[in-house]
Amino acid sequence: MKRLIAVGVALVPAFAFAQSSALSPEWTWAARLEIRASYRDSQEERFALRTPFAPIQLPIGEKTGFEETVDAGRHTELSVANIQLDLGYGKWFAARAKVHAQDKYRRNSTSEDRKTDAEELWIRLGEKPEFLERPERTSFFLQAGKAPKMERQPTRLLESYGLAATSFNRFEDVQVIVGGTIGRNLYWRLQAANGNPFYFRDPNALAGDNGVRALLQPNPDPPLKSGFPILYNAEVEGLFFDTSHVQYGEGLGYRWQRDDQTFGFDVIAFHYKRSMADEVKLTGTFYGADIDFLDGPDIEGLHFGLPIHGRKKEETGARVYVEWHGMTTIAQYTKQHVAGLGRGGYEIESGYRIPFEIGPLRSIQPAARLSGLQNDFRAAADKRYPAPSVWWPWTKIDYGVRVGFSHGVDVTVERSKHNVGAPRKLDLGETLVTLRIRV
Repeated sequence: MKRLIAVGVALVPAFAFAQSSALSPEWTWAARLEIRASYRDSQEERFALRTPFAPIQLPIGEKTGFEETVDAGRHTELSVANIQLDLGYGKWFAARAKVHAQDKYRRNSTSEDRKTDAEELWIRLGEKPEFLERPERTSFFLQAGKAPKMERQPTRLLESYGLAATSFNRFEDVQVIVGGTIGRNLYWRLQAANGNPFYFRDPNALAGDNGVRALLQPNPDPPLKSGFPILYNAEVEGLFFDTSHVQYGEGLGYRWQRDDQTFGFDVIAFHYKRSMADEVKLTGTFYGADIDFLDGPDIEGLHFGLPIHGRKKEETGARVYVEWHGMTTIAQYTKQHVAGLGRGGYEIESGYRIPFEIGPLRSIQPAARLSGLQNDFRAAADKRYPAPSVWWPWTKIDYGVRVGFSHGVDVTVERSKHNVGAPRKLDLGETLVTLRIRV
């Protein structure tokens, strides 16, 4: 029987206590509400599949299945509504609960995923400097709960995600992590985690609906389509530590900052390894994550899968974060091996924040991102696996500007362009305008 160890804490009572007048000066608390509303314009595109679906498995009048844009056209939607609660005691204790009641672009793995979930839920003992902060001397910490990966970029300049971030470290993991610094600059991390389930999703705003209940009906034609999915580390389903397929990770980093804080950098190298499960259940899809969906479907007695062997999942990579005056640059690279399938992803993002004091205007930050994926595998020669986009070479360019206003309001306007190594040219571009309000 699997051993389940609780790693979360209920923060609502702690938050209530933090507001009482009996608190000592060492205790601190903070609360933040964030709402994002988006305008999305997604280019309509379709690509015919070679998978021999039965007529009853296709919409009426169709003779083949398609990969197609998740939700083409122009849409206005509430994309995010979440609240974050933080509690701390000096440098020695910290706890966070970040819960969303709506995160349309995060839903994992389909639109039928849970509408309410905890993005972060963790407690920490000891000092863990963030961003370019450095401790006064050698330090140590222990953290347990659902938290971001150690290499995830500290801040995002655009609302969209690049291909590498989507594939490898977009989502948090349930983990126990110990780490610290040697002196002020060199730091280290050791981790034991559940490991994010391995699945697939469209790299634009919406994940796409694959394996939803509507597809089990005769002649299905669901309102949201499959998208053009890439392989990725999906969000963990629970909030408890599961010892059945533990992922072990380690990281070694170095951070430095000039005394006047006009220049600094943080670089980390990391490695993860675990054994994949035969199947991991995900909310909203009848496909199983990990080995199950890679192995592919059986249709009319024929099998259509990817050329997998073994069950080892391993990632090695590095991330660099640099600040220079108003400029921020993040670069990352990850090499991944999954059940015998090899692939790599890179990403570089940079922006420059220009301060303003004109009425409510506070800043303008133009930014651009280049990201790419290269896969070292293909399906069988007949290429009848139902998601051929998972092995296409892919380059994505995102560019835009974030305009900051007073009272925690900003607007980001951005455009995504894709260069995909498909058998024919595809236009998968998307425009995204996001109004963000933080209280």
